Amino acid sequence: MARQYKLARKMKKITLTVAAEDLGVSQPTLSAWESGRRSPTIEALIRMSEYYGVTVDFLLGKAKESDSRVDMTLPVSKEMLPALHEAPVYSPKNGWAFVDAVERQLRFATGLSLPFADVQDVYMLPPLFSTAAAPQHKPLSKAELAGLDEVWVEPISADITLRQELRGWYHVKARFVENEMGQRFYFDFYGAKWLAFVGQWDSER
Repeated sequence: MARQYKLARKMKKITLTVAAEDLGVSQPTLSAWESGRRSPTIEALIRMSEYYGVTVDFLLGKAKESDSRVDMTLPVSKEMLPALHEAPVYSPKNGWAFVDAVERQLRFATGLSLPFADVQDVYMLPPLFSTAAAPQHKPLSKAELAGLDEVWVEPISADITLRQELRGWYHVKARFVENEMGQRFYFDFYGAKWLAFVGQWDSER
């Protein structure tokens, strides 16, 4: 939940100081809510919901919990995209992307960034009519990386040559993944600079 409070503020592009003042609480109090050290009252949750322009369910993290009940074969609505922050979605036209609710855009492995307003059909899983070249697995979440020894990495870049040079199998370390050549991708840049899969991505995009 605390993560959702901070995400909602970032989506509105408001500083902690300004948000605290507008919400009528001290900066340390709002900081404590966002870090999980303290919990807001129901009244404060409602105020945050109205102020940030999101639902109380979003602040409580229930929007993401409902993902498993969504028909993953149907397109994801634009309204639902903010609730999928840092989750992977699939576009039949452009492939896998990570949802960036803060900047309100999708970030594709090809380096393409697409504003939510321009998004057409995207899915939680590739639809049956997607091309044969589509990857068989969706990108891993950052949390899933910790439980693996090795992953297939796809760099996010508009430079095709660079993507071809750096893509491949990487060993998972504490803060980064590293290939046999010593090349690294750090977890801090996951979803922005690279994506990881449990199996090889055969697409040559």
